[in-house]
Amino acid sequence: MTMRTQKALLLLEKQGPLAVVDGHPIPNPGPGEILVKVQAAALNPVDWKIAKTGDFVQNYPAVLGWDLSGDVEDIGEGVVGLEKGDRVMASAFIPKGYAAFQQYTLVAANLVTKLPSDLDYADAATIPLGYSTAAVGLLAAFPGGAGLNPTLDPAIKFSGQPAFVLGGSSSVGQFAIQILRTLAFSPIITYASARHANYLKSLGATHVIDRGTIIIEDIPAAVQNLLPPGTQLQVVYDAISEPDTQEVCWALVSEDGIVVAIQRGVADRDVGGKRLIHIAGSPYAPINKDFGPRLWRMLTGQVEEGTIVPNRVEKLPGGLAGIVDGLKRMENNAVSGVKLVVFPQET
Repeated sequence: MTMRTQKALLLLEKQGPLAVVDGHPIPNPGPGEILVKVQAAALNPVDWKIAKTGDFVQNYPAVLGWDLSGDVEDIGEGVVGLEKGDRVMASAFIPKGYAAFQQYTLVAANLVTKLPSDLDYADAATIPLGYSTAAVGLLAAFPGGAGLNPTLDPAIKFSGQPAFVLGGSSSVGQFAIQILRTLAFSPIITYASARHANYLKSLGATHVIDRGTIIIEDIPAAVQNLLPPGTQLQVVYDAISEPDTQEVCWALVSEDGIVVAIQRGVADRDVGGKRLIHIAGSPYAPINKDFGPRLWRMLTGQVEEGTIVPNRVEKLPGGLAGIVDGLKRMENNAVSGVKLVVFPQET
């Protein structure tokens, strides 16, 4: 049988160049897997960081990319509930060889979500990793997350309790705001550029502290001025997670509260019940093996209801070739408030 091939963007070697190649093999799905024809792929900061550092990649050449949407092309043994031609979105997982920056990829069948009829591929591709990172960090049981709602019970609410999101205009930050809104937190305060204030308020933020006028060190005082009398911050989500932002978030949170960070900047902390944790946002992470599939089963309904809305999209031309410049823009902090999306079939 002739091996089927495709076009893919390859990281040729550790910390090496990225190049579009033809003739990359199309894999066959194994048990519990599906093959997806990738219609849209979104870029994430982790993509340029992997290209720079080599983290997560063991073998080269390698395909990167964590967010995708497309059509079910083939189905592996034991997969139920999916058919060829179904429109789906999924988070890829580089360590397993699942990757979005190619025309076809394998993904785990229990970690895909069917697209509502009114959701297009580009919008869908903005959701998976950002949503999963926000949801795991806030909802999953401790120590995998803050443990706010590990059973995903819609009746659980935190009415009248404040929350803070640092980096609200980032993809993860936008989903964290939406999830906090579904849990009835109020006020929901975020630190972001003022130009995104109206949009972030439409997602559920009640107050936006302008990072253009308030420096990192002055965040605690700005937040305290917005808290209702007698309340304390028990939930702080750091969607940027540099050492300085984590120190500020630690200073903000109450003595029995929790800071959720998306990457390691300072060490995990547990001081008298006050905690700072670093979470693994991918649904494929071993700590999320039970929570991840439950979360993904719930996602379609949330999108259909409008409880969760996608990030805003900037479409990049050139198919897979457009990724290289997009990653450079992200590395140079030249992207704000939108998700960059490419269309691999246009390559």
